[in-house]
Amino acid sequence: MRVGFFLAMRQLRRSGKGTTILITFIMILTFLNLVVVSGLLVGLISGSFKQFREAYSGEVLITSADGRDYIENSPALIAFLESHPKVSAISPRYSVGVQMLGTLTDLPEKNEKPNRIGITLTGIDPGREEIVTGFSRFLKYGEPLEEGDDGYVLLGANMIKKYSSFADANIPGLSPLEDVDIGNRVRVSFSRSGGGVVSKEFIIKGIVKSKVDEISTRAFITDRELKKLLPVNKEQVQAIAVKTDYAYAATLVAETKEFMVGHAARIQTTDEAVPSFLRDIETTFRILGNALSSVALIVASITVFIVIFINAVTKRKFIGIMKGIGISPQAIQFSYIFQALFYGVVGSAIGVVLTFALLKPYFDVHPIDFPFSDGILVATAEGAAIRIAILLAVTLIAGFIPAKLIVSKNTLDSILGR
Repeated sequence: MRVGFFLAMRQLRRSGKGTTILITFIMILTFLNLVVVSGLLVGLISGSFKQFREAYSGEVLITSADGRDYIENSPALIAFLESHPKVSAISPRYSVGVQMLGTLTDLPEKNEKPNRIGITLTGIDPGREEIVTGFSRFLKYGEPLEEGDDGYVLLGANMIKKYSSFADANIPGLSPLEDVDIGNRVRVSFSRSGGGVVSKEFIIKGIVKSKVDEISTRAFITDRELKKLLPVNKEQVQAIAVKTDYAYAATLVAETKEFMVGHAARIQTTDEAVPSFLRDIETTFRILGNALSSVALIVASITVFIVIFINAVTKRKFIGIMKGIGISPQAIQFSYIFQALFYGVVGSAIGVVLTFALLKPYFDVHPIDFPFSDGILVATAEGAAIRIAILLAVTLIAGFIPAKLIVSKNTLDSILGR
């Protein structure tokens, strides 16, 4: 191995700089293909997970259990969370499904569909919501909702045809409000559980827009005003977003479940609250990224094989002479393996620097703007290490095979070029 390393270093010094740079560049591109391409594909979905956590759920999301209209024992749960040392902020939310009428002056003509949509009306504490999610950053038009804004509502952009991202799509069941804008009045109404209808008019104060559906497809008023409209269970909330350390979320969920024994509620980390179909998409994208990376890996291995093979073939005479003067075939084989290893190590090292020092910080600050998420680059040190190991293993095999083929030739035939 010492002799092989010595021979490898001599050949690398004497080889053309252009060839060395070209092969190293191919290895860099291969590494980036292995890490960056799959990382960006997975990042499309991971970006939506991150937005869901930062814009809506917090690190822990508590909602009403299946078949229940509210979180049981809500006041005590809120007090527990507010006093928890690991909880930095919470945002209790009230919500109810309502019908929203956009045209209050003209009645629809015969066979004309009313300018009405079904929407979730959510009551929030603007101050608390701002701490947990930075809600004001989603305001695209108009003015923000403030404490004491009775009679005002913020509407999700996708619920108004003028601002909806789906206004030009003919989607069955999705009919945004028409001829509705900031300053217009809308009427919301919902049925009481015991009979009767609750109805109230609001002035649209602003339009909120986000790639998180829970914001762009809802209406928001102050929690105090929605509590007035609710006929019963005025102190029982429908959702609580909890801000805590991401790593502590699972522990907090376990502690909260223990506190809520005997009371119905769905308590989840933000990762558990994400819809399962998004997880399936993430898995599919990961598989697709690995498949594309495998193609690049095969191309790189073939390139290294060809380069080492041509290098060995052009030096058959020298290989024969080295064997003739007593250098072992294994040492000669090691020299070519070390050359291949050099290309793989240098290419991977430069690729790691580019990925973690340049590309990942760049995409964290400037995510890719997709219609459903802000795409980021998902790359971890553990994942990169695994890909480096795979790349080096393939490179070593690509360097060993041609060296073995040439070195195994008859020594005299190699010297004479036969």
